[in-house]
Amino acid sequence: MALQTLAYLNKSIPYDDYKCGQVYQATLPPAPPLLVSTSWCRQKCPGYALSAPSDTSAWAVPLVQYILPAVIFSMTIPRRLVLEPPRWFFDFNVNHMSGLIKALFSLSVAGMIVTVDTAVWVFMIMVAPAPFIFSGLVEIVLDYRIIRNLMCSYTEQGTDQPVGLDRGERVQLLTAVLAGNLGIEGVPVDPQEDLGRVLDINEHPKEVEVRLGAMLACQYPFGAAVGAPILLYIGSFVYTLATIRNDDGDRETARALAFGIWWMNIVHVSAISGCLLASNNPNTAAAIVKLERKKVGLQERLGFANKRPEMEDKIQAQLEAWSRLPLTYKARYEPVWMWTRGKSKAGWLRRTSAWGKTWFREKVEMTVPGWISLAFVAFALVVLPCALAFWIEYATPARGVGCRSLTILVYASAQLTFTVLSAWSHFKASKDQKYWEAHRWLGRLRRTWVGVSVAVIFLIPAWVAAVFTTFAGTLMQITGIYQNCLCASSGYWSFGSTATVQLAADTEADRNASLHWQKAGYTALIFLAVVTYLGWWCQCYLREKFIERVKHLVAKNPTGNHTPPKEQVDLLRQQTAKTVRSSEISTLCDTNGSSV
Repeated sequence: MALQTLAYLNKSIPYDDYKCGQVYQATLPPAPPLLVSTSWCRQKCPGYALSAPSDTSAWAVPLVQYILPAVIFSMTIPRRLVLEPPRWFFDFNVNHMSGLIKALFSLSVAGMIVTVDTAVWVFMIMVAPAPFIFSGLVEIVLDYRIIRNLMCSYTEQGTDQPVGLDRGERVQLLTAVLAGNLGIEGVPVDPQEDLGRVLDINEHPKEVEVRLGAMLACQYPFGAAVGAPILLYIGSFVYTLATIRNDDGDRETARALAFGIWWMNIVHVSAISGCLLASNNPNTAAAIVKLERKKVGLQERLGFANKRPEMEDKIQAQLEAWSRLPLTYKARYEPVWMWTRGKSKAGWLRRTSAWGKTWFREKVEMTVPGWISLAFVAFALVVLPCALAFWIEYATPARGVGCRSLTILVYASAQLTFTVLSAWSHFKASKDQKYWEAHRWLGRLRRTWVGVSVAVIFLIPAWVAAVFTTFAGTLMQITGIYQNCLCASSGYWSFGSTATVQLAADTEADRNASLHWQKAGYTALIFLAVVTYLGWWCQCYLREKFIERVKHLVAKNPTGNHTPPKEQVDLLRQQTAKTVRSSEISTLCDTNGSSV
């Protein structure tokens, strides 16, 4: 239409040189640019062009290569509530006509319920991956510090005898590592008290070793839970990059790659959750305790929610109670959401006997620079995929900030807000009342009016932006709503005479932009591989160190002291030297006595 009506702007190029819809071939020269004004494009082509069924790179590639694998990753990420079909859906007798009708109804509707539940959970993770990642990193750091400092000791001034943790205190800490994801606030029963009564190292040391080992083994290895699905996701990246190399300058393939890099955030959440030692299933802890589940109603749930110390935790518990959604695991104990596991682990740690010892608390407790560094790492895991996707969209003609790149930019800004607020929430949960009494100026930020102000100014707008960009951005990418004159304009939505729309394909600008696409794609591929490898190595390291601590815990201690192995050797050497000296003195005394 632009050629027939002579609406194109660059009249210096001969009419016969223009080629519509040119496909890249190495032997063909780049197509000349075919520019029209944005106002002409919006007048002649209003609305948007939905993705054609034959244009698989626009809708099939994002759906099959990136969204469907995200469903697999979502299954490995811990959750607390689930939307599931009611039990009466499966209470029927197929020998009667009424039962057969009920079976057909259950077969169709139950599948719809599960599909909705899975889709909602996938989008929940994609809307706010930053709190998931930050809370998981807090749990990993606490697990590492507990395991590392479990065998440490402290020598008081004026004494030469080092003092370490006794075996009961070590069992409490190891239990916190494995069961710290079970809720201890606002729940019907306290798992920390129940497990503390059962895991008695002094009475049944061998049983404690077996039970701790069983709890550890219930968490799937990283490779089985996360590693294999990530290989499929990496394969999707490799295929898309190979397609870009073969079809140099294909914009839709590049945009599909940017979409996949953006959705890589779910993969990072899954990788972090795969590093954790605490099992997602609380039935193992319930089987060890051998106690029945305690069922509670709505009013009891609301009563438990009101006992939560922090405002955000109280509101979350109230929303869960009013939702009436069933728990994911029908067990005596209730796991927490992935985005609060770090807070739960900190709560378990504060209630151990070892936490009361200043020297141990100073070794394990995170400092303010540590919290800031952890928040930086969590945001980096989210913002790097966003930055690479933004790079691809920005470099794709028309070069500049367009609809897709702005969507990613707003999404990244929302994740920054989530990261900061999640770090503050975890910081509050890790401190006891003594800390807040000593830092009254900081404790003022915990007041209700401050929390309400932060929610209105920052949290609610961030949630709206994240939900809109995730849902609308995904929907517009798959359906093709992004393919309109406004998003294709080079004037960044300015409707003046300078705003233009590029109608030609396989131009020189497209071929030059493909270099940026490949660089961003390979960077994302390498980064994903590195994160996956580090996640696998981290879990292997923590598991091996945990097993070592358990074996040392139940080993016979000939010194009678609970000191580290190196210090035991030094103490044994001192005792041996004293014994030798005493025997030499006794021998000399006997010799002198016999001489007299």
